[in-house]
Amino acid sequence: MPRLIRMRCLHGLSSVLPRPSALSGVKGLLLRACLRAGSARSLLVLLLAIPPAALAQRGPEPAPELTLAEFLALLPAAAGEQRAEGVRRRAERTFMTLLAAQGGEAAARQSLDRLAGWTKAAESRLAAQSAPLLEVEMLRFAEGKAEALLERYEAERRRALAEANRLLGRNLNSPFLALTTEAKSAAASEGAGRPETGPRPGNTLAQLPEFAPRIERFEQELLPQAHDLLAKMYQNYLFGGVTLSALLWQEEQVRETERQYRLLLVEAERARRTAE
Repeated sequence: MPRLIRMRCLHGLSSVLPRPSALSGVKGLLLRACLRAGSARSLLVLLLAIPPAALAQRGPEPAPELTLAEFLALLPAAAGEQRAEGVRRRAERTFMTLLAAQGGEAAARQSLDRLAGWTKAAESRLAAQSAPLLEVEMLRFAEGKAEALLERYEAERRRALAEANRLLGRNLNSPFLALTTEAKSAAASEGAGRPETGPRPGNTLAQLPEFAPRIERFEQELLPQAHDLLAKMYQNYLFGGVTLSALLWQEEQVRETERQYRLLLVEAERARRTAE
């Protein structure tokens, strides 16, 4: 068999075979040996010897975007009512942890993007001798802290995602995005071409009277005010009206406001689930 055809054949077989670690005893050892040797004939023989259930055990990959209800619906059936309830509660906690980590990561990434832009602009002004070196160093330090914070949230998200995929019985690195019910409903309504006038598309907050006013205050007041104030402070900083320290402090307040808003959405999603 020509080398290219043999390689393609091996690649196709490897994509449907289970991981060697998923098989026990002699079959697992044989699969490792065949993969190392690169023998298409050996792989074909082994493929016939593996039970169909072992080939189908990983199942389809999850949808790229899942709400809590959709995530729970994908959980494998657990033997026993008590065990099933324990798995469901663990899955709910894991999903909420993933939602919170995604929110923290998004807020940290926005903060890093702002600081990176400010640092680049300051470096350009430094090259033109219109900005002091100390301010560039302060911005670089702030950007470095933002990078470290983003890495922390990324690690939290990866851990939560791996646990979520473990509960689904899928590859730990399978990507999917956890969504609140509100976000999924709004996306579906916007995709259907709803008019922008009137109530917000897909608005399900009426079911959560405890959270609706708080969420709307963030969306209609706090977040717009925070970004508007930060933009004004940056312009004042460029003309010497605001110190860099004051600007960086305000940037942290904006990042924290964004994070608190996302955590509030997670709390609302948890309350929605409890009320169901």
